[in-house]
Amino acid sequence: MGVPTARLIDQKPEAPKGGVEMEVLVLGMPRTGTLSILSAFKILGYKPFHASMMDQYPYQLPLYTEALQAKYEKTTEPYGRKEFDKLFMGKWNVSCNMPGSLLADELIKAYPNAKIILTTRDVDKWQRSMKESVDAAVKWKAFDWLASWDSVVIGPWWKYHKYQHSLRPILAPNGERQAYLDHYKRINEIVPPGRVLNFNVAEGWEPLCNFLGKDIPHVPFPNVNNKNDFLAGRRRRLWILLRVILRKLFVPAVMLVALSYWLWTSGLYSNLFS
Repeated sequence: MGVPTARLIDQKPEAPKGGVEMEVLVLGMPRTGTLSILSAFKILGYKPFHASMMDQYPYQLPLYTEALQAKYEKTTEPYGRKEFDKLFMGKWNVSCNMPGSLLADELIKAYPNAKIILTTRDVDKWQRSMKESVDAAVKWKAFDWLASWDSVVIGPWWKYHKYQHSLRPILAPNGERQAYLDHYKRINEIVPPGRVLNFNVAEGWEPLCNFLGKDIPHVPFPNVNNKNDFLAGRRRRLWILLRVILRKLFVPAVMLVALSYWLWTSGLYSNLFS
């Protein structure tokens, strides 16, 4: 049986002409400073995209899921330059971590002129950070129980998050630590040395700016999104979800109270039981 051809991405319009070209792909693993480098790119005048911005574009999440399913489950034709251009919509010239490492090979092929940055950190610290943040947060049952109440933002986000996490056995058949090492080894092997920068955000501006050909800004290099920041973001999403639920319950509750009051004051309430 052939690969199905019907895809969500095919229903989307072409990327607008005259949009920005993709210049930099940040393809390091999650929890390696991608949010810090997002802030750095903004300071340098780039237009970067990061998963933290998906609340503004939740309708894109099914497309990212489709892209992952095409690669890891062979459900549709794989995404290439045309499809990624639609995802980036001509708005961004830096992809920070979404789809990032999960579709690294496809992005490298799609944008042969883009520079590659592999954000890095000590592998043992990375593994501990993943367990204490991403792996811990995905177990929050509150989202499993309540996310469907918000079909616009939190629901699609949680569905994508859970699907991404379900790929872990495929992504890391020999454990997360080995998957980390294998990822960086492979990217450094397939990308010419002059096109790739292995970068730890603790190194600051100099290696990044030298690689990009930019002047070093007169501000400290950003340092954001530690474990506590990450978990605080998850709690913020939970409170947003709870507010959505309360708003949905408020109107029916008010109507029920109003109806009960009207039945009582009109005398109809007693007639119902006489």
